Amino acid sequence: MQGRYAGCRMTIYGNILPGAASIAAWANRVQSLTPRAKWRVKVLDWHKKHRSNISLTARHFGLTRYTVRVWQKRFRQCGIIGLNDHSHRPKHLRQPTTPWQIVATIVNLRKQYPAWSKYKLQVLLRKQGMNISASTIGRILKRKGLISPKVSRKKRRASLHPKARFPRGLRISCPGDMVQMDTKHKHLVGGRKVYQFTAIDVLTKIRVLRYYPSLASRNGARFLCCCLKRFPFSIKAVQTDNGAEFLKEFERICQGKGITHYFIMARTPKQNTYVEISHGADQREFYQQGKVCSNLEMMQRRLRQHELVWNETRPHQSLNYLTPKEYFSKWQRGRLPTKDVITLQT
Repeated sequence: MQGRYAGCRMTIYGNILPGAASIAAWANRVQSLTPRAKWRVKVLDWHKKHRSNISLTARHFGLTRYTVRVWQKRFRQCGIIGLNDHSHRPKHLRQPTTPWQIVATIVNLRKQYPAWSKYKLQVLLRKQGMNISASTIGRILKRKGLISPKVSRKKRRASLHPKARFPRGLRISCPGDMVQMDTKHKHLVGGRKVYQFTAIDVLTKIRVLRYYPSLASRNGARFLCCCLKRFPFSIKAVQTDNGAEFLKEFERICQGKGITHYFIMARTPKQNTYVEISHGADQREFYQQGKVCSNLEMMQRRLRQHELVWNETRPHQSLNYLTPKEYFSKWQRGRLPTKDVITLQT
């Protein structure tokens, strides 16, 4: 080694095996598989070990034979990487076919009336001789960036979580079948603003009243707990408007107690008829009689006394001039006619 190789140095780090490069590439491809693709590999392995019986494989894994065949085809064409999830985007996207003149008119109308819905714009377009669907108008507005993202998200949340409405023709035959709730704001002497929470049983007209300083859902939940204690029967369902005081914590109490919560349609107070009528009676029989002062604790006591008068002293024409407590007592003894059933209509 003292000859011409004396000045050379050679370092051997290891041996190169035949096919090592392809093995490394296979390992890299396996590492790039998604969990779903790895499960498909197991399905195809099971299929091969069981005499390539597609029907047996499909029954074993709860798949269709067509699905197993598709995975086999993708494996033959693209190898193991072919078992990864493919994009489901349509290969041929729908191209807009609305004439540009109509698009320009829609854009101009939207800029002129930015708060109007696509249905109102559809009416205006129809008056101009352009018969175009509201959904097409909505797509054009979205494509042109003329839809408020905040309003759009709010509508989407509402569509994903629709509010329960009482079914048409709902029959109220027992106390507690339906309790309507609502709030009204009042100014005390000195200008302080408070909120009267009201709950009334649709059948017996028994009420619970309470003042709270705000319309927070926490106060709504407290009022519901108060109603559960003070009503002489269990509450099966409540109906409210869409105010913030009847959401979040109020909803959690309803779900925890197994109480069905119905909402009235937006800006439709006539669906809460019984509680709205009782608020009118409060205005005439309580607030206009000089019962308002500046002390909240005193107002709570006076409201409590007004509640007792309503439930135990005041004759109600709708109850054949019985008091709500007398009516409830007759119902307990089974002395009411069977026709005393209320049917709610939407």
